[in-house]
Amino acid sequence: MKKKFWKTVFLAAALLLSPPPLFSKGAKAPQDILKGRIICIDPGHGLTKKKYNEKIAPTSTKTKPAFVSGTRGAKYTEEQLVLIVGKKLQTRLQELGATVLMTRETHEAERSNIERAVLANEAGADMAVRLHADAGPTKAVSGMHMLVPSSEYVKTPGVVAESKKLAQLVLKNCVAETGAKNRGVMERSDMTGLNWSTVPVILLEMGFMTNAQEDALLSTDAYQEKIVNGIVRGILEYYGVK
Repeated sequence: MKKKFWKTVFLAAALLLSPPPLFSKGAKAPQDILKGRIICIDPGHGLTKKKYNEKIAPTSTKTKPAFVSGTRGAKYTEEQLVLIVGKKLQTRLQELGATVLMTRETHEAERSNIERAVLANEAGADMAVRLHADAGPTKAVSGMHMLVPSSEYVKTPGVVAESKKLAQLVLKNCVAETGAKNRGVMERSDMTGLNWSTVPVILLEMGFMTNAQEDALLSTDAYQEKIVNGIVRGILEYYGVK
C-alpha cells in the first residue's frame, strides 16, 4: 500500500511540473539559429515483417539482424515511445530553423540500420541523433546513457571525436533537465547504425523501461518535453550557443 501511495505521489509531482523553458523567461527564441543545419533523427526500431542480417560495418564480415524489436514498458513499447519523442524533437528543431530528416515517421520500419545511417550520410547531415530506451538486468537499474562509435570501424576523420563531444553535451543537458542518473558515454564497435555513419552520430538511451518509476516518467508528456529540451540545449551548446 505504501509503495503504491508513494508511486502515485511521484507521478503526480512529475505531471504537475511543467517542462522548463528552452530559453530564459522573456527572451525571444532565435528562430533561425539552426538555419542551414541538417539533422537526422532516428527513432529506433519499428514494426516490420522483414528478417535478414546485414554487416555491422563496411569493413567487417560480422552480421547482425537488420531489424530488431525493442523493449517495452507499462504504457508504450520502445518503438512507440521513441517515435513520440522523435516527433517532438523534430518540431522543436524545425522551429529553430534546422532541416530535419526522419528515418521513420510512422510505426512501420522501412529502413534497416544501414539504410538509416546512409540516409544521413547521403544528405550530408551535420549530425544524426538516434533515440532509444533501455531494458536493465534488474528492475532497479535506471538512468540515461549515450552510445557513440569507436575508431575500430569508423575511419571518417573527426566523426568519433565529434560524436563523443556532442554526446557529452547532450547527455549533460538531458540529465540536468530531467534529474535522471548520468550513466555516461560509451564507445561501441558492434552497433550497425553507428559503424556505417560518416557524420557525427549519437545514440541516446533515454531511460530504463524496465524500471517502474522511470518508465512511468518516460510515459508523461512533461518528462518527454524535458528530454527534448535537453537534446536541443546540447545541440545548441555543441554549436557554441548557451
